[in-house]
Amino acid sequence: MSSPFQSPDIKGIFLLGATGYVGGQLLLSLAHDFPTFPVRALVRNVSPSKVVQLQSLHSKLEVVEGSLSDVDVLEAEARKADVVIDVAAAGDTLSVNAIIRGLQQRTQSATPTPSPIYIHMSGTGITGDNARGELLAPERLWVDTEFSLDYVKSKLLASACEAIIDAGESGEIQTMIVFPGLIYGVGPGLQKISLPHRIYLDLAAQAGHSGSFGSGRNISGFVHLNDVTSAVSAVLKGALHGGKTGEKIGQGKEGIYFVLSKHMVSMGEFNSIIGDTLFKQGLIAKPGFSPFSASIADKAGAFGYTIFGSSTFCRAERLTKELGWSAEHTEAEGLYESLPKEIELAVKEMQLVFSK
Repeated sequence: MSSPFQSPDIKGIFLLGATGYVGGQLLLSLAHDFPTFPVRALVRNVSPSKVVQLQSLHSKLEVVEGSLSDVDVLEAEARKADVVIDVAAAGDTLSVNAIIRGLQQRTQSATPTPSPIYIHMSGTGITGDNARGELLAPERLWVDTEFSLDYVKSKLLASACEAIIDAGESGEIQTMIVFPGLIYGVGPGLQKISLPHRIYLDLAAQAGHSGSFGSGRNISGFVHLNDVTSAVSAVLKGALHGGKTGEKIGQGKEGIYFVLSKHMVSMGEFNSIIGDTLFKQGLIAKPGFSPFSASIADKAGAFGYTIFGSSTFCRAERLTKELGWSAEHTEAEGLYESLPKEIELAVKEMQLVFSK
């Protein structure tokens, strides 16, 4: 057994995505799990009310005004950061490369410092089989302890992940990537509803019915929002203190962490719940779901058939084996129980007008 991994002296975290769905819950998790670590959060269109809302989730938060396209800001903040956590945009290579440059400059500075930590959030959609809504026999079961980007280099989101892994292999940065499945649950932050839910609802409003990409027979693993942010906290704890046995956790090529429960759902089942909920509210003319027409489905762009029409056969092992994590919140509040409440809230927040 190797010697315990020594924790560096962490003075602060730079967070991208604080105003988003995962970011709001992550602020609460960081405040609970790392109460002494101040957070500098990238925020667009800063206003006093927005700052107050964010600081209600994390009292040690400071706002850095900017967006993912402000590469000079990102590079400068990363250069000062002990930890960067990016839950803003899974495949945005421009911002990812700016963060990597800043962290590399920090490591190469004249003042010796511990290797900075970079935790990025992507998604298990990177393993999608492009089934176009059908249920195909799986090519393989993707297990994170055996997963390599070499298998999916042509897939959406892969290039950003590849840049992060390459940076981690250099030894200058400790890099870990979390890949959650379909995320659900009501968030506490500025954005309370998961992006897939909002995309499906927006398309349903235009179509006049709940729909799927193809027949909706494709399936996806799902996980509660609270389990996603507890996984990020677990990875950060592991990077600082080592895993369950005190050993250094997987980083670089071994720093791939699927975040999933043991449960799966077909997109037909998922969208049937959406359709039933909208029908009960009198917003659409029929319950259940039917496939979107091409004119509607095409509006989802690359995320349509590529992500929402694919099955993802994935199993999360590294979080449990190395860090003792479990999807406890998913077991406490299941998708089928939570989704109707999320849809009702999303319809109000999005102020959707439904075609009939």
